[in-house]
Amino acid sequence: MKGYSLGLYEKSMPSYLTWEEKLNCAKECGFDTVEISIDETEEKLSRLYMSKGDRKAIVELMFKCGVEIRTMCLSGHRKYPLGSMSEEI
Repeated sequence: MKGYSLGLYEKSMPSYLTWEEKLNCAKECGFDTVEISIDETEEKLSRLYMSKGDRKAIVELMFKCGVEIRTMCLSGHRKYPLGSMSEEI
């Protein structure tokens, strides 16, 4: 048993791949995990609102492919500042 796990950033793969293809590709290349991206694009931000069924489908794919999604790169907040000088916000 190795004493580490090696992960692959989701955005290092073509965006047109399905989750199953991304997980299988990571496995075939020797990675243990994939890091999901939540960036400022609407496509990625919508993941924050995925249904329970959609989340369950991804978990099932992780088990099927043998690769986990353990971490998230959250950069979507760049589109929405954490603070504002405006009292209206």
